[in-house]
Amino acid sequence: MSEIILGDGGMGTELRMRGIEVPSHVDGIWSALALTESPTVIKEIHKDYIEAGSDYITINNYAVTQPILLRNEKSHMLEDLTLKAITLAKEAVKESGKNVMIAASLPPLETSYRADLILPYEQMSDYYSEIASILEGRVDIIICETMASSLEARCALESLQKAKEKIWVSWTLQGDRALTLPSGESLKEAFVNIKDLRSDAYLINCCGANTATQAVEELVKLTSLPIGAYANSENIRSFNSYHGRAKKAEDMQKQSKIILDQEGYAVEAKKWIDFGATIVGGCCRTRPEHIKILREIIG
Repeated sequence: MSEIILGDGGMGTELRMRGIEVPSHVDGIWSALALTESPTVIKEIHKDYIEAGSDYITINNYAVTQPILLRNEKSHMLEDLTLKAITLAKEAVKESGKNVMIAASLPPLETSYRADLILPYEQMSDYYSEIASILEGRVDIIICETMASSLEARCALESLQKAKEKIWVSWTLQGDRALTLPSGESLKEAFVNIKDLRSDAYLINCCGANTATQAVEELVKLTSLPIGAYANSENIRSFNSYHGRAKKAEDMQKQSKIILDQEGYAVEAKKWIDFGATIVGGCCRTRPEHIKILREIIG
């Protein structure tokens, strides 16, 4: 078996579970608020994931984008908040005394899962380049994550082509459609549309765990590079054949999800590994307890 790299779990949902205010990701600034209001809790969450067995932790910059910060008139704080997120992660690693990598996010610039809200190409490219310039040289991995369309993934990846860090791309299959991005593109189409760009690994995240299982099985047919998944702690009960771009992928997901406990999540994650995934972790509503069980499975 190839060496498995274990990531961490959710940050925004974990902050909420610990009683920290996390505004809506639709019209608020999500977990970015905690960088100024509850930085100590962010660091404690990082440390809990490290203690659970994570090989890398992801800084809390998922909602630190120009359009999202503008919602609270904080776009001028992009660099300060990004650097704050990096510092908290580095402090957590240092205090843990363990050799853990630090990952950062190039996330959707606007509301997640909304392929209909992505910005024009040139504007996206400018925004992603600005975020990438802050991250490069300060982390070990940069993940273009929760990508809802090929165009979004292409803009994010293009900003990193000369980066010395490992760069990964991760699509979301949020909703109740198998192997389908919110844009309506198939996973295979999304892969083909960016395969000319450098990516050191291909992943799936922020979707049903069983949806990720289907996707890992598909990805292993498309590339010999590392593949992986980090899903939400839920399965999709039934899949539909709706075609085209989905404006309500998140609602579709909610209507068809079944919540998984840590053991149920681990059952699906073990399938990813059996299919060939070498990068695994958790996304929304996964907690340090989920990561601890995955660590036990991996060894």
